[in-house]
Amino acid sequence: MVEEKVVNEKDGEEVEVEKKIKHLGPFERPKIPDGMSKHQWKKMVKRQRWVENKGKMKESRRERKKERNEERKRKIEDLKSKGEDYTELLRHKKPRIEVEDQVSTGAKVIIDCAFDDLMLEKEVVSLSSQITRSYSENKGGHNRVELLVTSFDKRLKERFDNSLRDYDKWNEKQIQFVEDDLDKVLEGEDLSKVIYLSADTDEKLEELKSGETYIVGGIVDKGRHKNLCKEKAERLGIQTKRLPIDECIKISGRKVLATSHVVELLIKWFKYRDWKEAFEDVLPPRKLRTEK
Repeated sequence: MVEEKVVNEKDGEEVEVEKKIKHLGPFERPKIPDGMSKHQWKKMVKRQRWVENKGKMKESRRERKKERNEERKRKIEDLKSKGEDYTELLRHKKPRIEVEDQVSTGAKVIIDCAFDDLMLEKEVVSLSSQITRSYSENKGGHNRVELLVTSFDKRLKERFDNSLRDYDKWNEKQIQFVEDDLDKVLEGEDLSKVIYLSADTDEKLEELKSGETYIVGGIVDKGRHKNLCKEKAERLGIQTKRLPIDECIKISGRKVLATSHVVELLIKWFKYRDWKEAFEDVLPPRKLRTEK
């Protein structure tokens, strides 16, 4: 218990007030495990908290979605009763395309994921999401490429095994995963028909062709590792080309796109056979170059 004397003025007289403050004692912080930095410990605690609340968050999202759907149905019924147009409130789901109904482009797209050691943990998570997005694009469109993820090991595979467990059920005609690195995957291939896409080269990729292989660097690094893909391609004797980014979009800094965007652009090219239309379909309008 701590006593504190405070002097106030009341009616010209000094009044001494005794204020008692309860002493709560020192705050006991959890002990950080030996060999672990404070940053690593905080990250671990945050992750544990997320795992513990994952079920509650999922249930909360489900409830909010249910409430939104019920509200939408009420609005539709209300407009129906008034004889007013309610078509904008109807939800039109994109028709599912079966793999048998897709047209094979005859082109192969490889996502080279041999850069696990160069990425932060959150970047590995981001890459896993981009691979998922690439698969979704390949299975949802009329045109399909042969999509292959190489060097699928280490933290990336661990991420899929722990958080995206259904990936082993994905259709092998729309995506495949292999642990082998690029050099082993390309054994016996005609390298004149293999192109490694890199923003650090000058030659532009004019068009895509059936029977060719296009390699996309599977790395999220915010531009830390310049020339990484180009130098690897040179070691393997593979030609490099760049997407026609300068001609189609407005972007500041290095002309580098997300892995998923590159894969989507390659797939969309077979739909439009025009780079400008492909860019306009895939990228946000704010990145597109506007005509003056």
